[in-house]
Amino acid sequence: MAHTTQSRPQVGGLLTIILELVVSIAGYYCLRAFGIGVIWSLAIPGIVVGLIALGSTIRRRKLDATGILVLLELAATLALSLSTGDVRIAACRQPLYVLLGGAFCLCTLLAARPLTATFIGSAATFGDPVRAKAFELAWQESPDYRRAQRAMTFAVGSIMVIDSGLRVLVIYLFPASRIDLSLLLSNGAGIVMFVLIGFVARAMVMPARRIVLDYVDRLKAKAEAEAEAEAEAGQP
Repeated sequence: MAHTTQSRPQVGGLLTIILELVVSIAGYYCLRAFGIGVIWSLAIPGIVVGLIALGSTIRRRKLDATGILVLLELAATLALSLSTGDVRIAACRQPLYVLLGGAFCLCTLLAARPLTATFIGSAATFGDPVRAKAFELAWQESPDYRRAQRAMTFAVGSIMVIDSGLRVLVIYLFPASRIDLSLLLSNGAGIVMFVLIGFVARAMVMPARRIVLDYVDRLKAKAEAEAEAEAEAGQP
């Protein structure tokens, strides 16, 4: 059928960005606790994740465009921060990753399916073929479902883009000598972003969820009717 040949946006690069953010924040404070300088405390976790992403790309023998951008941003910010000695440039790497993630979300609006439709359709089936078919039918047949998924992807992407701008602003509101404070506030803004995305996604997913569950009920009713018909046909 036609839906089996549709190209879908990949989420691997976005997961690389999320991994880098988590490792960078935790790694920074751990390295600072051991007396490592600010620039290297910011750079080393990114290098670790970059090597993991590179190894994954080599292992799968498939270029991940978002992963490549992560590596390029890491190289650029590390080179600029080391050459200028400005720790704020190194600190801006995390907001840039958030910007990249938000731009990735928004760009998938131009693809065959937006990011949330791809991710939810894969993660929320729980290995149930009936639910998987319900998600597929909802996307193919329900304009309301497609609108809900596009709206959710737009909302998530927009929140990430706005958050990245606010985090850069926070970093440059303080002098480089107070980088620990500006990073703490910037990371706080990042936590607020994830909480906001959670609330927005939870609220916006409900209309789409109801549509999918309606398809699940229809498919189960159809399967039960067919089973009853087969049972009756098999009786003497």
